[in-house]
Amino acid sequence: MKNVNAARRQPGTAEGNWVLVDTRPDDPQRDRHRGRKVGLLLAVGQASYHGVAPRNALDHRLAQHLLRYRLEQAVREGNRVEADRVIYAGREWKVRVLPITSPITGTVVAAVGCYIDAATDWATVPPPLVGSWEWRITEAGADHENTIAWTDELFELYGLAPPEEESQPGTPREPAVRRRFPHGRWWDGTYFLNNLVMDSWRPAVQEFRDRLLHDSGGGLHLCSFKAQHRVTGQPVALRLAGRAAAGMPGWFHGIVTMDVGARKNATFPTPRPLAQAFLEASRDPLIVVDRMLEELDSANSHFDGLNLAVPTDHHVRKLVHPFDVPALTKLLREAGAAPERPVGPQRLRLATLSADVWREFEILAVGDAPTSGGEVRYVVCRISEPS
Repeated sequence: MKNVNAARRQPGTAEGNWVLVDTRPDDPQRDRHRGRKVGLLLAVGQASYHGVAPRNALDHRLAQHLLRYRLEQAVREGNRVEADRVIYAGREWKVRVLPITSPITGTVVAAVGCYIDAATDWATVPPPLVGSWEWRITEAGADHENTIAWTDELFELYGLAPPEEESQPGTPREPAVRRRFPHGRWWDGTYFLNNLVMDSWRPAVQEFRDRLLHDSGGGLHLCSFKAQHRVTGQPVALRLAGRAAAGMPGWFHGIVTMDVGARKNATFPTPRPLAQAFLEASRDPLIVVDRMLEELDSANSHFDGLNLAVPTDHHVRKLVHPFDVPALTKLLREAGAAPERPVGPQRLRLATLSADVWREFEILAVGDAPTSGGEVRYVVCRISEPS
């Protein structure tokens, strides 16, 4: 509440500072391109806000008259809103509001707005760099998908050159060819987490991801983290904000901005008790697989000794021979259906560090039952030589 009260005491706080808000659907049952309205306040200039209603921080008359209602117009209509001469409180003002759209569906996911003295040049008050993203994830199985699309601005935040292809918003149910970076703007979701986020901040992004996956109400979720800038090599503090897309199961969207608040390293979450016990006690190679993301979540030291070609994005399908992927999917599904009961063994060929050489193993799987009930997400897999 400290920053909210400060905004109330200082009527000029927003003058000359870009205000960033996210958006939410006016009615979750409406078409995704209609009925958007201003969500929550995320930033005013260099000050970050965490889930504050804009009217609470921008309640002085100047901001209300010049900015608040133009933000609502830009979000609702999806168009830039600009006023070059507005007379209020004995002064002349300029106002500019820019909608931020998602890379694939063109949904307005945020907006930035600013008001300045009419004599001031906009070139001296550039808007902040705000990148947007859309994440598509489907249930585990043969048609599993876990991909993320970025706008050009988001590539720039990471120090990456945006792909040359043009962004062509369309419907996600009939997507264009999803070319991966650097040839396109799509990433495999597991690659983003395991290669673009700094190690000590990965748990924070994992938690953000899990909160999104389990949110059916479309609430706003925030996450501060650090990534290594690909040009300077220096850590860059970023902030994620996102929501589940209304009326579009398996779709999520949001923005990324620079963040001055990402200061402390996140603590690494320990695995669930059953998985942790297996990892510590077993003398055999063990891995823990996230069924929802089809991701290699963790492993013990004995697994490292197998010298397998673990994908940099930890996608478990890439570790398995293409012809054996259906057997892997079936094994994980059966282990999830009967938690804490061994399933298998199933013979699978796994990739080795030698090019085009596959090594056969027997995999025994056990689903780790969640303490709160519900679907099994994590499966512990023992890897052994064929008997």
